[in-house]
Amino acid sequence: MNATSVRLLAEVTFPGAVIGLGAGIVAGGVAAVAGLSPGYVVLTTLGLGLPLALFGAGYDLLLASGRIRLGGVTPAVLYWLPAFPLSRLVHEVLLDLGLGRGVALPEALLPFLAYQAILSAGFAIGFLWLHEHLGPLWWPRIRDHNPVAARYVSQYTRHAAAMERRKRERRKASETGR
Repeated sequence: MNATSVRLLAEVTFPGAVIGLGAGIVAGGVAAVAGLSPGYVVLTTLGLGLPLALFGAGYDLLLASGRIRLGGVTPAVLYWLPAFPLSRLVHEVLLDLGLGRGVALPEALLPFLAYQAILSAGFAIGFLWLHEHLGPLWWPRIRDHNPVAARYVSQYTRHAAAMERRKRERRKASETGR
């Protein structure tokens, strides 16, 4: 893999990585507002933000390869079903180790993962909503030199044109029916 293809992949994975890192920053901000120690805030921000950023980038790689479809709720939920619990597991382990505590999860691992899997659907929907708003702002900026971004912009453009055509047809049909 050459430097150009690495740069193109990094550009395509930018929205997912930013959303994941942003989620970690929000979690760290909540910890700060709650008055938790600065160490706890940093460990939460990075311990959750970095795994979510990596999984967010992974989501974009699957999207770029065509393994999942753009804007699909079900693929996003299925992707985050294992990814979110694993991110939370990394976060909890790093938090325990970073604060000098023993790792507390072994006896409660399955209930913890099950609960995080339940929460993953909400995270997936929020992730997808942000992705559908961030991506269309980012991809047109890089489409001239990034073929994946050009494909996304083309898909969105075709979809918008089809929606506009249906809207005109409905308007015309309602005017004719009066």
